[in-house]
Amino acid sequence: MELTLTSLENYGLVELNAREMQDIEGGIAPLLVYGAAWCVGFAVGCAIVYCYS
Repeated sequence: MELTLTSLENYGLVELNAREMQDIEGGIAPLLVYGAAWCVGFAVGCAIVYCYS
């Protein structure tokens, strides 16, 4: 049995650099939007609890 190592290039795969990864993931904007939405939801939840207690 012969063990051979194949390159990622044989499968059409390439390594992405940091800039390309950021482009694919959408950068930091989705994280900021999610964080802001979570904070607003938390604040509304706290206000509701405060008003009804």
